[in-house]
Amino acid sequence: MKTTITHFMWGYQPHFRIGQQSAADRIFQSLDSRFKTDVFLVGILAEEKQDRYPACVEPEDRFWIHSTDFNHVSETAKKLLEEYPERSLFHSHQIAQKHHDNALFRRSIRDAVNQTIQSHATKPVDMTYFVSSPAKVDCYWVFVVLGMQTEILHSHYSLQKSSLQMHEFRHYSVTCSLVDAAVSEYLGLATEDLMKPEPGSSMGSTIEAEELLRSAGKRLMTDIVCRIDQDRIVGLHNIFRACNTISSLFYERSVGAGTIILARHDHPSLDKKVNFANPAELGNYRGARKLIQLASHGLSLHSDSEGVYGLATLLEYNEQDEDLFLVKLIDHHHWELLHSNHSIMCVKYGQPYLPKQTFDENKLRNDLPRIFKKINRDEVDRIVGLIKEAEKESHGTMVVITESAEEEAERMKTQGTPVMPFDLTPDILHHLTSIDGAILINPDGTCYSIGTILDGSATGKGDPSRGARYNSAIRYIESSSCPSMAVVISEDGGIDIIPNHRPAIKRSDISNKLSELEHLKISERIDMSSYSRIMDWFESHRFYLLKEDCDALNVLYGELEKRIDAETKRTIWLVRNPFMPNDKLDKNLYYLPEE
Repeated sequence: MKTTITHFMWGYQPHFRIGQQSAADRIFQSLDSRFKTDVFLVGILAEEKQDRYPACVEPEDRFWIHSTDFNHVSETAKKLLEEYPERSLFHSHQIAQKHHDNALFRRSIRDAVNQTIQSHATKPVDMTYFVSSPAKVDCYWVFVVLGMQTEILHSHYSLQKSSLQMHEFRHYSVTCSLVDAAVSEYLGLATEDLMKPEPGSSMGSTIEAEELLRSAGKRLMTDIVCRIDQDRIVGLHNIFRACNTISSLFYERSVGAGTIILARHDHPSLDKKVNFANPAELGNYRGARKLIQLASHGLSLHSDSEGVYGLATLLEYNEQDEDLFLVKLIDHHHWELLHSNHSIMCVKYGQPYLPKQTFDENKLRNDLPRIFKKINRDEVDRIVGLIKEAEKESHGTMVVITESAEEEAERMKTQGTPVMPFDLTPDILHHLTSIDGAILINPDGTCYSIGTILDGSATGKGDPSRGARYNSAIRYIESSSCPSMAVVISEDGGIDIIPNHRPAIKRSDISNKLSELEHLKISERIDMSSYSRIMDWFESHRFYLLKEDCDALNVLYGELEKRIDAETKRTIWLVRNPFMPNDKLDKNLYYLPEE
């Protein structure tokens, strides 16, 4: 990569961006492996300098938004600043007033940058972008912009209120989900990195994913207390630690199992069954852990994050109020935050993580006919219904669907309980999952064995961080010579479907993209935006390429790169690895029939 920069802010700007991109990927893929982040920088000239551009974007080449798109930001920021109601606030202390004015100024240019991004005609429709506060680097106000897939963001439960009112002229922001809190923490740390001398000069970002997520969990819980009662100052600082510590303690050798209602003392949705004459303190961890023993048989411990007031049940609650939450103790050092029966965050050994997603029904419906060629629509409906029921099992279970279910039940009869074949239904399945082992059925839903301990050869596709149930399913499916699928329901929620095939695509999709490159090759001038978009598509679809595709693509890529060199004065090159065919590609599995 040649390091000459046209829209220059400082010498290490590409290094800084790449480091922040890498950090963002580590953080958000640890929350959800589907996340693919998009990080770029925007610089707005802070001082009048004739030899500097009014705005700069990094990367400056082959990107959907350009430096010139931000040339108007300073003027927009001035207009926004005049509209803020906080402009009416004045402080009696000179230093306080200076801080107040400075905060509003920074907010105005951030809002102007964000407005430019959100309204841009070529903004990717499937991405949501977040903008950091600015940091002064040389003579530019520099912003870190983080992009994330909208669909994946929306797949996780989120509260709706993103700000709370302090008084008539002031609102303050609160996070709405663990992802939202992680975004805020990431942008804050990225801004801190910008404030260091020569940001980007040391390779990589200093941001650590696990540490950031712990901070994000703490921030989310702090904001939960703000939603409950803004006056709970002690609770604001202590609630995350309290939940972690209480869940870690034993009482008479038993693990804590119960629920804490987090709500203000006089919340109308509380039906108070027992009121403590002398409320305990949630910060008295051992005392609070002892009281958890009382939170059973439908009763929950009530706390406002500081005091513990008694035992209560819930009456009707308007979830739009977002001022009542549950902390559910799941196991030793393991707890969950819920709102209106929706899981927001789980925390295990102090490390927050997102609740497991329910299985993708549409993907299962598409995958079943890809694996079992003779399965019909009614049978697909039946299997999906069984998996929906199995998902409800809190202790985990496994269902194996295989065309050789009858033969496998006989072969593994000493490792399970073979049964006379019967049509498995959701209500019967509910009674069969209380013992360990897999339920063996064929694709039409006929059951042949229950409590089956699976066998299979060792495989390199296991995951030592996962349990025995998941890894035994991997070994069994990998060793099976017959079309088979295993559905693993974990004890901590969520479903793994094995094999987890990539989506199928049409052969014509590849042909059409190659044709687009051919048209670019003969065009009067190459549209760099279109070229980058097409090549990025091929990068993300390398898995599906045959030898003839790779041969044609490598030739076109070489010819187009030569033309671009001749037509443009590039300062940075993106060098792509040659495209190689996937020898293990199953055409019948990964290519859809053409209509």
